[in-house]
Amino acid sequence: MVQIMMRAARPDEATALGELALRSKAYWGYDQDFLDSCRAEMTFTPDEVADRRIVVAVEGERLLGFYSVEGCAPEGELRDLWLEPDDIGKGLGRRLWEHALESARAAGFTVLTIDAEPYAEGFYLAMGAVKVGESPSGSIPGRMLPLLRIDLPTPLLEAYDRHVRPSEWADLEEDAEVELDGPIVRILRPHQGFISMPRDISDVDVDALIARQRDFFAARSQSVEWKTRAHDLPADLPSRLLAAGFRPEDKETVMIGDAATYAADPVVPAGVTIRQTDSDEDMRRIGKMNVGVWGEGVTWLADLLIRRKNQWTVFVAEAGGEVVSAGWMMPKQDKEFAGLLGGTTAASWRGRGIYRALVSYRAKVAVQMGIRYLWVDASDDSRPILERLGFTPVTTTTPYVWNPPA
Repeated sequence: MVQIMMRAARPDEATALGELALRSKAYWGYDQDFLDSCRAEMTFTPDEVADRRIVVAVEGERLLGFYSVEGCAPEGELRDLWLEPDDIGKGLGRRLWEHALESARAAGFTVLTIDAEPYAEGFYLAMGAVKVGESPSGSIPGRMLPLLRIDLPTPLLEAYDRHVRPSEWADLEEDAEVELDGPIVRILRPHQGFISMPRDISDVDVDALIARQRDFFAARSQSVEWKTRAHDLPADLPSRLLAAGFRPEDKETVMIGDAATYAADPVVPAGVTIRQTDSDEDMRRIGKMNVGVWGEGVTWLADLLIRRKNQWTVFVAEAGGEVVSAGWMMPKQDKEFAGLLGGTTAASWRGRGIYRALVSYRAKVAVQMGIRYLWVDASDDSRPILERLGFTPVTTTTPYVWNPPA
């Protein structure tokens, strides 16, 4: 008896994959004009097949179905889950789905979104996906598709949720105030408010909760940041924040590494020295360097570093008496994690290994403190460096900020 096998698609199967996808779509009763409109989007070239993560289910040489996983871990997209019409309803869809999740986990994905065929939405929901909104069809102008999401938690991500999230309101500067509002924690600071949340707040009236935070800080004439992660629940939290007037800032990737792995003697470029400091004057010099890179929006940084220098370990990189980079470490009370912050480097000194050296310096101190993991909310510039070092991306984080009317 011939068994069904899963394997990577071959470039010479490109035409067959497109035709299979169209037959699968036709199963739902679409007319020929509709299918002709979808043909271009559902056509594959040999180069596409070679470059993409397309997996086929085969019985001997017969193609039964296929799927693809696209994107850059930890966030990706499940696309093109199509079956031959004769094989729909026989369990093959579940097998492809389970294989897709297994391969996505192996590739480091923790969140997958799905632009679902509307008639297949029920299947995905039954498999554990949740609806997060709608997305426009790539073939039919004005047609909207169900946008779904499935989470693939890992032990490392679960450890991050368990240890790092609570530290956002447990490890604070002396002049910060903490208030509880249902499942969230509202943090009051002189320059901006902050909202910390557990992963799942879906058991409350989320829209009312968001509105209360906005109105609270509106009464203070103060902006507020609501920190979100890609795997948060409810899955449509970002759209709810947008509807309440919050706006997203730059997305960052949460990267985690074992501290002992990076606790090596750092290598710095000629003329650069790195030292630990708790001097107020150094904090002001670090702040000035950051303002030079990022502009007046970070003028508060020096004061923050001064207020928190008894809680954070700060390192400054200098050349010729000038600050060229700086980074600090935020140890957590339970010693499981320490956050690496900063790392901004003056433009003329980038690409010389200073950021990598700052990671090593901080890792050595972390190990001495008994800390197990380091995490970084990495920008697009920092992520490649951390990946080369061996840090693992586990989720992404996006701050949603509400600002009072001018």
